[in-house]
This record gives sequence, structure tokens and C-alpha cells, in this order.
Amino acid sequence: MKYKNVNNIVGWVTFAIAAFTYISTVEPTASLWDCSEFITSAYKLEVGHPPGAPLFAMLGHLFTMFAAPQNAALMANIFSALCSAFTILFLFWSITRLVRRLTDGEGPAEDPEAMRTLTVMSCGLTGALAYTFSDTFWFSAVEGEVYAASSLITAVVFWAILKWDGEADSEYSNRWLMLIAYITGLSIGVHLLNLLVVPTIVFVYYFRKYKLTRTGVVKTSLVAVVLLATLVWGVIPLAPKAASWIELLFVNSFGLPINSGMIAFVLLLAGGLSYLVHWTNVKNKVVANTVVLGLSLCLLGYGSYAMILIRSSADTPMNQNKPDNIFALIKYLNRDQYGSAPLFSGAYFNNASDYKVVYNTEHYRLGDRYVEEKVPKPVYRKTALFPRMWSNRKPEHMQMYQSYVKGANPTLADNIRFFFNYQLNFMYWRYFMWNFVGRQNDMQATPGDPTKGNWISGVKFLDEARLGSSDNKPLYLADNKGNNKYYFLPLILGLLGLYFQVKKDRRGFVVVTLLFLFTGMAIIVYLNQPPNEPRERDYAYAGSFYAFAIWIGTGVYAVRSMLRRAVHSAPASVAALSAGLVVPAIMAAENWDDHDRSGRYVTTDFGYNYLVSCDKNAVVYTHGDNDTFALWYNQEVEGTGTDVKVANTQYLYSDWYYTQMMKRTYDAPPLATTATPDKITGEKRSYIPVLERMPQVNAKQALSFAFSDREENKAMAANNSRINVFLSKLLQVPVDRREAIALGLVKDTTAILSHITFNIGAGVERNKLAALDFAANNFPKRPIYYGLGGDEDFYMGIKNNLRMEGLLYKLVPENTNRSPVDLDKTFDLLMNKYRYRGLNDPAVYSDEYSKRLVVRCYRSVFFVLANMLMFSDDKVRLKALMEKYAEVLPEMDPANAYEDPYVRISNPLVEYYFFAGMDDHAVSLAQRLIDEYRREHQYYYRLFAKKMPVEDMLYRTQQGVKNLRDVLRNNKRQDLLQQIEPLYKEMNLT
Repeated sequence: MKYKNVNNIVGWVTFAIAAFTYISTVEPTASLWDCSEFITSAYKLEVGHPPGAPLFAMLGHLFTMFAAPQNAALMANIFSALCSAFTILFLFWSITRLVRRLTDGEGPAEDPEAMRTLTVMSCGLTGALAYTFSDTFWFSAVEGEVYAASSLITAVVFWAILKWDGEADSEYSNRWLMLIAYITGLSIGVHLLNLLVVPTIVFVYYFRKYKLTRTGVVKTSLVAVVLLATLVWGVIPLAPKAASWIELLFVNSFGLPINSGMIAFVLLLAGGLSYLVHWTNVKNKVVANTVVLGLSLCLLGYGSYAMILIRSSADTPMNQNKPDNIFALIKYLNRDQYGSAPLFSGAYFNNASDYKVVYNTEHYRLGDRYVEEKVPKPVYRKTALFPRMWSNRKPEHMQMYQSYVKGANPTLADNIRFFFNYQLNFMYWRYFMWNFVGRQNDMQATPGDPTKGNWISGVKFLDEARLGSSDNKPLYLADNKGNNKYYFLPLILGLLGLYFQVKKDRRGFVVVTLLFLFTGMAIIVYLNQPPNEPRERDYAYAGSFYAFAIWIGTGVYAVRSMLRRAVHSAPASVAALSAGLVVPAIMAAENWDDHDRSGRYVTTDFGYNYLVSCDKNAVVYTHGDNDTFALWYNQEVEGTGTDVKVANTQYLYSDWYYTQMMKRTYDAPPLATTATPDKITGEKRSYIPVLERMPQVNAKQALSFAFSDREENKAMAANNSRINVFLSKLLQVPVDRREAIALGLVKDTTAILSHITFNIGAGVERNKLAALDFAANNFPKRPIYYGLGGDEDFYMGIKNNLRMEGLLYKLVPENTNRSPVDLDKTFDLLMNKYRYRGLNDPAVYSDEYSKRLVVRCYRSVFFVLANMLMFSDDKVRLKALMEKYAEVLPEMDPANAYEDPYVRISNPLVEYYFFAGMDDHAVSLAQRLIDEYRREHQYYYRLFAKKMPVEDMLYRTQQGVKNLRDVLRNNKRQDLLQQIEPLYKEMNLT
């Protein structure tokens, strides 16, 4: 067979293996984090969070439109799985093209064509399959997120420039450059990570068209950086900026309708570029024609963002930032609401409050026409070079930074030390080693902790030298499905390939190295991540690991070359193939169990359970991405709880979200408010202080005063401006007694409060202002719920007026100290209404973040209710509850534990089982707990003896033993006490 045919066939076989792998392991519904939101935006073409992913949404929509609502998420996940499989296909073809060049110098006498083909296919197959089964790429491959589609675009662009390289001397070779330009434009509508391939493209062009010189390399490097910067800081922001100038002229100066300037800009741009393409072609200006045509195609691909404007103008229910005009779109593209980390110069963490405020007047908002608005911008009095330690957002950020600072303020040396130790070593190389050496477990790591999230190899003495003893670990560590060991084999094979490419194909080595560096360490520099991220961020560096997979493929050729010195060509090729395929085989065997998400429904069920906890027409406050996006998915896609208004406490800081609460969505009526959209635009009332003049004030009257534009209702601020104020920190929301009784809001009709009192302290930011507004104008007619967790300040002193109903807290006109839980409703929710699909199935893999939901939500509510039933001596319902618990949740499954494992928080279960008369369950669980505590104590004590920082783990184990011993003593179980007493004494507990 011809080489081309073999290359195509084996490539599609590789694709089939990857597609089978990913489709077999996709989650059947939405995953955690942003997946629920992305799937929702694709299903109904709604507007997701900045900077948006319109192309992803449109392509995802093609898949979801052929599915029933309950299968829409599965189809979106399959879309990602197929994108990932095609990524593997193009990776295979890229590896074979690069390795084929290595074989070109070998004539038929040295190596027959068939053996050369076998060698090249072996390289492609090994490298592509190694990436198929790699930890990071597999994670993104099976969920409805942008990273799978982004990886595909990166793979196609890299493959396309290699195709151009092979045809550069032909008449129509520039078609590949035009394809790359168009795909680059399209990639902006998925993720900006794809632009990092640009320097690689520039160097492939240089190597192919020019003679290699030092000066040429320097000039090409500059061209590559300038071209990348032009795209990131030029084309992407300046195209809409130019459109905004014309829009402003047409609307404000000419009095034409909104978006008329946008239409004119598009027509002018298209006409101007068309003319330039024609003129450069007629004048035979080849280079200029290529540049203009490439820019035109790039902008055409960038045009996918028209979807954002169009759908936002349709006012979809999920319409984040409401970018329905060009000025709002610019803010959306720039991600203004998130701020940005300093890059080359900026403030440092303990100087970040030392600034003056200037006002940027280049911003406009939409009214009858565009109105100029002043946007505050801090200008720092002192700045540092290369400010890696910059974030003062959280105390834990500053605490970690301080450990790197030797003087009063961070120096350049301190910043560089933090960059190498934390940002590079901990946040990149650790991830790199996960993928090509091995991973300790799936638990989120903390720097210095030897028990969670580190890389391991499987070579015992090396792992123990770094992380301490690996023998007799606690079960939750020993049985963790994320424990994967590759014994350095992928790394060794990749390093062999790297070395061999340096010797045989230095140009190819430079190309792959640029891809490796720009999609890995360059991102580290650009993102400038603060410490204590909410989750592991390895998915951002998948492109870098893609480049290393090319070297893994090349490594097979290196092995074959070394073997040829001892044996003939055919045995060497077969042996290299066999040795190479061992690597992806080990990776597949190790990684399958912790990447198989089939059967996992935790995210969707969590959102469903929140919504079914609410009474009709309720308002529910949520506190984060996972708490919110899962609810949106259930409402928008599966149609659950469409009468509930979901209010994210973080989004309520923004004017657009506050305004959206005033609109109807599906079956949920708008929220009545004192505010009107014009009162909260931009920075208006982003913070309202208290100028205490009265002991307490009616909340509605206070809000009317605060939203008034009358000058006599304002106070003088420090900068001599006049601002709105509250005249008391205690704001009262009156309660209609008959209405409260009719709505069933109280348990004791004799204890109804005449009003709910909010304590706003020194003042309120806009999210708390919104919460006051909603309560004052809607309570008690509309039920108000608060999700678990969140900032304590957001409750504004009403926690004694909240009663637990399942997973939520409900605002009631009653002091709930004596009845903090609605027993009947919570019992009904847990027993009859909630979904727990797959939570107690050992075959279903749950990662750390899924387990947190189980512990933080379901288990805690079961325990609260069980505790109350026990103290009310309701053994009948307690037994039913515990039987339900044993049916739907894992009692103590160490493989499903996380950093504070089920062991310690399983102690109360023993108590509940005994009280409910389920002695067999109690005894069995107690014995397992005692055994696990013994293992924990011995393991942590060994680490402690080696001066490893495990004091907290030892302390938690000790407290667990104490608590369990108390439970057993209270239940007079001498048989079990005899088992725990030796451990109790061994710990020197008293």
C-alpha cells in the first residue's frame, strides 16, 4: 500500500480508539464548574460569561438540537468527545509528518520502505495514544466545555502549517496560510489559547522560506512576538473599538437608530478589504495581497461574535453583562468585571491599597442614545517590576506571599522566587509530571502537603524520598482512584524523542519547542495566577502537553534507531512499536477509572434538588458558579423550577444582573423593587454608607430615601461630592400576620414577629442593597431562600430568622432558635423528592469536588435532621431516614473520600444507627472506623517523625478517635470500647 493510504487508515484507527474511549467515559449530564453554563448557552444560544464562546455555542447547538432536553447535556459532552478524538487524529498526522522527515535521509538500502512506514506509523500511534490517555486532556475531553474544541483548533492549525511546509514551493501553497488565518479568527470565538500557536507558525514559515542565520532567528522572534501582540492587543480589541467610534458618530451626532453605525462599519470594512484584495491582486503585490486576504479571513472568523450581539439584543433569560450594543460588547470582550493581573509592572499585595482614583471617560452606556459614563480606575503610587505577588483579594493570598518576602515589601528577587517556586514549579511542572510520570491522588494540593495532589512515579524509593512512607496508608489515600503510576516511561520516551530531534532535525525541534513553551510556560507568565486557586488549573496547559506528546512519538523513532545498531531493520521497527505501545497501554490502564464519568449525575441532581426545595415563585440566593450554573441548567434545559428566581450573590454587584431580576423569566414573575434601572447604572449606588441618625427605619422608606436623586436626601462625601446614605443601620421589613399564617411561614402562630430586622452595619455594597430591595418589596408574598455557604455579611443579621428546609434556608417571620429546621418538609425532601443518582454506586467515579457537594450538602442535612429526630425520640422516622441514608449515600467509602474524609464525619452515624435500633450497621461501621483511625495515626505519625507538615492531620485523627470513643461510651458498647482503647492510649489521649 502507498504510504499516504497507510497514514490515512492508521490515523482513522487512532481516531476510532480515541472516540470510543471518550464517548464511553463522558458524563451523561452536565459536569461541575462552567460546563452547566456552557451547555445552557449552547442549548438555547444564550449569552454566557465574558468573553463568551459564540462559535462553541453555535456548534454545540447543532448537537443539542437533535436531543430531548434530558439528553442535551449528553450530546454536548459527545460534541467535546468528538472534538477531542479529531484532535488525536490531527496529532497523529502531525507526528507522522515530522517523523517522516527524519526518515527521508535513509535510503532503501538502509531501511526498506515498508519498515520505514511501520516505524513512522509506530511513532504516530504511540504519541497520539499517549496523549489520548493523558490525565489533563482526557479530563477536558469528556465534558461540555470549550477546552476540547480549543484543542481541536490548535491541532488543526499546527497540522495545517506542516502541510504548508510540505507544499511551500507549489503554486497554491498559500491556501494553507489562508486556512490558518480563517481558523485563527474562528478560534477567538472558542478560546484565546489557540493564538499561542502563532509564533510556531512564523518560525515554520521562516525555516521554509529563508536561510537560517542568527540574525534571521532574532528578527523572526521579534516578528512572532509582534504578530501575537497585534492579534491579542490589536485586532481583537481594536476592531470593535473602531466600530464604536462610527456607532457613536451615527447615533449621537447623526441621530440614527442604535446599531446603525455598527452596520455601516461592517459594510465599510468589508468594502475596504475587498477593494484592497482586488487592488493588490491586480498590481501583483503578492505579499500585500496575502496579508490583506489573511486579515480579511481572520476578521471573518472573528465575526462569530455577531451572535453575542444578536442574542443579547433578543434579551435571552441568561444574558450575562447584556452586551447588546458595541460599548457593552467591548466591556464583555475585555472581561472588565473580572479585572486583570499585572504583567510586567504593577502594584504588589501589601501596597495594593495605596492608590488614587482617576476616571476613564471613554466608556458609554446605552440610554435613549449613548451616554458618557465615568469609570473609576485606580492608579497606584508605587509599582514593582514583574509583580508576581499582587493579589490582596483574600487574606490567604497575602499570607502565602508573605512567606516569600524577606523584607518589608516584595523585591524583584522575591517575585522571581515566587514565580519559579509556586507559579512554575507548583502550577505547571507538577501538572506536567501528573501527565507523564504519575499522580498521587485526585485531591487538590496545597504547597508542602505530602499527602495530596503531588506527582509520583511508582518507583517506591524515589516517591518515599520526596513524600515519606507509602506503606499502610489510610484507605482514603491508598484506594484513591486518582492514584496513577507510569514509572517515568512516558517522560523517558519523550525526552529521548526531544534529544533525537535536536540531533536530527533542529528546525523541527525549534518548532515543537515553541509550541511547548508558548502553550505552557508563556501562559504562566501571562495569567500571573494568585495562590490558593479554587480548583486545579492543569486544563489551561493541555497545548503544552500536546507538544510533549509529539516528542513521545519521536521517542519511538529514537528507540528504533538505537535498536538498529544491534539488530536488523525489521526486528528493530517491530521492537520499537512494541516498546512504544507499552506507554499508552499503561496510561490507559492507570487512568481509566478516574476519568470514567459514566453514571455521574451529581451536578444536575444538585441543581434539581435546590429547585424542588423551593416553594412556588420563590427567590433563591446562590453563592458561586457551581451553586448557580447547575440551577440555570435545570431551568433552561430540562425545564425544572422555572417559577424560581435564581439570584447569584456575586452577580448582584452588577447593574445588568440587578436589572434582570426586575424582568419575568419563564414562569417566574419579576421581582418588585424600589430601584429602577436608571438608579443603578454603572457606579451609581455601588456602595451606600450609613449616616446613623435614627435607631431603626422602615426598609421601604429607607430604600426610597437611598434611591432618591434629591440633593437634600444626600450627604457630603470626603471628596466633596454628594452621595446617597441610609439613616440607620437597622432596617425593618414589616410582616403581615394573616398573610404569614396563610402562606405557612411560621410554626408557632403566637410567635410571629411584627417585622424582620436587617442590620447593615456601616453600609452596603450593591449585592446586599439588592437583597434588601427584594426583601422589602416581596416578602412575605414571595418565599426567599438562601443556599448553603456564602459570605456571612450577606445575611445582614437575619440568621435567626432562617429555617432549614432541605438544602436551603428559608426566611421566616419568626425567631428560629427553638425550631431551626422544618422537620416535616426536610424529611419529605430527603425521603421522597431529592435525587441521589450514582452517589452510592462504587462503580461511579466522583472526583473531589463532587464529593464536597455530598459532604457539604446531603450528608450535613441528613445529620442535622437525624440529630433532631434523635433528640425528639422519633425512632420510627429516624430509622426510616437512616435506611434511606444507607441506600443513597456511602456510609464510609474511603475511595470516595476527600481531604477531610468520611471517616471523621462518619462518627455521628454510629450514634444514629444505635439509636434507631440498627445495631448491625452501627457495629460494622464502628469497626471500620477504628481500623481506619489506626491506619491514619500510624501513617501520619511516620510522616511527622520525618518532620513533614502533617500536624493538622494528626490532630484531626485524634479528635475523631475521641469523638468515636465518646459515642461508644454513651451507648455502653464495651466490646467496641475494648477495640478502641489501645489506640486511644497509643495516642496519649486523656
